[in-house]
Amino acid sequence: MAVIGIDAGGTKIAALVLHDDQVVERYRIPTDTTSAASVVDGLDEISSLLREKVASRGIEVEAVGVGAAGFVDYSNGVVTFSPNLPLRDTPLRDLLQKQCGIPVYLDNDANAAALAEARMGAGKDARFLVHLTLGTGIGGGIIIDGRVYRGALGAAAELGHMVIMDDGPPCTCGARGCLESLASGWSIAARVEELADKQVDSPLVDDYLKDPDNFGAEKVVKHADAGEEFALIILSEAGKHLGVGVGSLVNIFNPDVVTFSGGLLGAYHHMEQSMRLAAERISIPISRRHVRILAGTLGDEGGQIGAALLPSSQSVE
Repeated sequence: MAVIGIDAGGTKIAALVLHDDQVVERYRIPTDTTSAASVVDGLDEISSLLREKVASRGIEVEAVGVGAAGFVDYSNGVVTFSPNLPLRDTPLRDLLQKQCGIPVYLDNDANAAALAEARMGAGKDARFLVHLTLGTGIGGGIIIDGRVYRGALGAAAELGHMVIMDDGPPCTCGARGCLESLASGWSIAARVEELADKQVDSPLVDDYLKDPDNFGAEKVVKHADAGEEFALIILSEAGKHLGVGVGSLVNIFNPDVVTFSGGLLGAYHHMEQSMRLAAERISIPISRRHVRILAGTLGDEGGQIGAALLPSSQSVE
């Protein structure tokens, strides 16, 4: 079976063709975020292009899977809200299916990434898996007995908005002390801004002051790689907070595997030790001894692969 898997992002639409569990073609185009219609047109464009490419090799695409950031009503194929795309209560599945003429499956991008790691990545063959997407924000996906858990309205697994510090720093969701407000890319950059406000003398702060609007976690990693103390402390603290979240998730779900993906994995080597120590301290022995905590192995293509796996997956109702 050949399926197109699409990761619909705010800046680019990345897609691949998965045929018999092998990636046989890839392509990406910029995302036109003018309107919901322009997004659908972009998805149809990349789908058509990939179908043409593989048809020359005798491969017929049977379905399209799409992963989109935000809240997705999986049962009805509707994106109820997306932070990066002009999609509000948009019946994306049906709109795209009408244009491309083959079955379309739609889910949250983090659910797709979790499914990919469980089926073909670091958690391959795991029946119970918790996945965290670490980037500018933090998302998540949960696999229960081999199936994606989506919740009553498709809004489950917002793991970045698990509160781990009472009255902690404010989060983008409006709450305080969420995992995202303590261990995400934007929260790491915010810690440097706090140091700048305190006029801390540091090359890290100097780098931030050169261009505050374009300063991100990747620059903190660069300074940590050079051995700068403040950068190392910031990433170690973020790792500790991540570990508290992971330990709590291990206690709740008793998974076989916890996996990570996303752009912040570039900082993982600076966060891992403190993360593991905190997770071990928090988690109960029976679950702690069983679980494996692993960086994902599918890289940037995890979301696309997971989207391609949607037609063969089932949800936990």
